[in-house]
Amino acid sequence: MTNKAKTTILIAISFLVFLSACDRKSFVKKIVGTWTLDKYLFSGQNKTVMFDTLQRDWKLDISEEEVYAKTWFDYTYQADSLIRVDTLGYDSAAIPPDYIIHRDTLRYNDTTTHYHKQYGKWTLINSEEDLQLRNDSDNTTEIYRILELSKSNLNLRRGNEEFYLKK
Repeated sequence: MTNKAKTTILIAISFLVFLSACDRKSFVKKIVGTWTLDKYLFSGQNKTVMFDTLQRDWKLDISEEEVYAKTWFDYTYQADSLIRVDTLGYDSAAIPPDYIIHRDTLRYNDTTTHYHKQYGKWTLINSEEDLQLRNDSDNTTEIYRILELSKSNLNLRRGNEEFYLKK
């Protein structure tokens, strides 16, 4: 192989590496941002209402520094009651004396809100087809297949779950 052929091959490889680096930068630029849940499918069935009830205000924040944060609220409901007792009167003429007592039961639901936050590092793996989230707090890893990525939509799949996110 001549020097000219080697130079041509080297220039072509450098050009391809440059193009792939530019493509990665534009891909990362699209994925960076705060994503909220638009639709959630479980085994092909729309379970958005169930997911939104259990994980209220779910957000995925992806930064350029390859750090992510997942946040949401969950609510617990517990039936509770309060018994109120009040003495309304006293009949001293009765033997034995008689008290007039009013007893009232107030029933209500006790609602408690819990804030959850997971954070860690994110990376693109498998030729930028998958998004990997490594949770720093409990050392777990989640891998999502990127189904679609545009400026305002990110669709992910993990097992039999599909997340349709929007900015």
